[in-house]
Amino acid sequence: MKKLMIKIAILIVSAVVLFFAANTFLCSPEGIAPEIKVISDIKILELRSDSLKLEITVLALNRNDSDVEIDDIYLKLLHDKDTIGAAFSNEEIKIKSFETSTVNFFANINTPKAVELATEKNTIINLRLKGEVTADLGLIRMPMEVVLEHKFDLKKKLTAIVENDVENNKLIKVETAKLKSLGLGNSTVEIDLILTNPYELDFTVKKYPSHIYINGNEAGKGNLDSEIFLRKKKSIVNGSVIYELSNFKTISSLLGSILKKKLDYRTSGILQLEVLGYNIQFPFNFKGELVKI
Repeated sequence: MKKLMIKIAILIVSAVVLFFAANTFLCSPEGIAPEIKVISDIKILELRSDSLKLEITVLALNRNDSDVEIDDIYLKLLHDKDTIGAAFSNEEIKIKSFETSTVNFFANINTPKAVELATEKNTIINLRLKGEVTADLGLIRMPMEVVLEHKFDLKKKLTAIVENDVENNKLIKVETAKLKSLGLGNSTVEIDLILTNPYELDFTVKKYPSHIYINGNEAGKGNLDSEIFLRKKKSIVNGSVIYELSNFKTISSLLGSILKKKLDYRTSGILQLEVLGYNIQFPFNFKGELVKI
């Protein structure tokens, strides 16, 4: 009987403690309950024809004097009332006491729906992140509501990921750069390219209007020989950029030095592509040494 009374007393005390802890958490003024405050950034990690894999960065605030762990993260990505994706994390997130932490988790968003919402004229999608996560306070685990909004510029993010891949030679590499002919009447440079599609969707390299500089001097201008279409991931296609040399002074200088020294070249132009129906463009250049043939 005595043991039973002790157990009942322990249960009552535990219940009271849990009640006050929960009551403090739920009814406390701002500054006691942990809070996911704002979406600071959204990046595209992977392009697919059916879905885009995103990394969402949020700022989480803990004004308590003890660490808090947040888990069970599964949130809806909404546009108006339509669910167009979901955000999740397979790992617990620990926020240290009295700290604002940067927290990253992943999300998938429906590609056709995103493209439908973000038109060519207005590429911004008003995203809402909504749902509940669980805050582990040590004694208890409590649900924590998350409702955040963020303006997501789809075209800008697409441009950023493609530009980064181009700069890191994941998409375009120079095979050879040749001085095909040299004369006062007709002089050309041909840069042969190998293009690899790193994405799970089709895209087209449309144009590369650009100038070429040889040994530091502007020598002419050119463009892609033709548009280059790449089917989804692992498609490899050859292409070329043809430059007509038109600077008489430069051509005369090349005629005088072609047998004496190497010919360094650099291009400068705007690379234009079509991805998911969007025309995206950014500055791009090649550089290297011309092969004399």
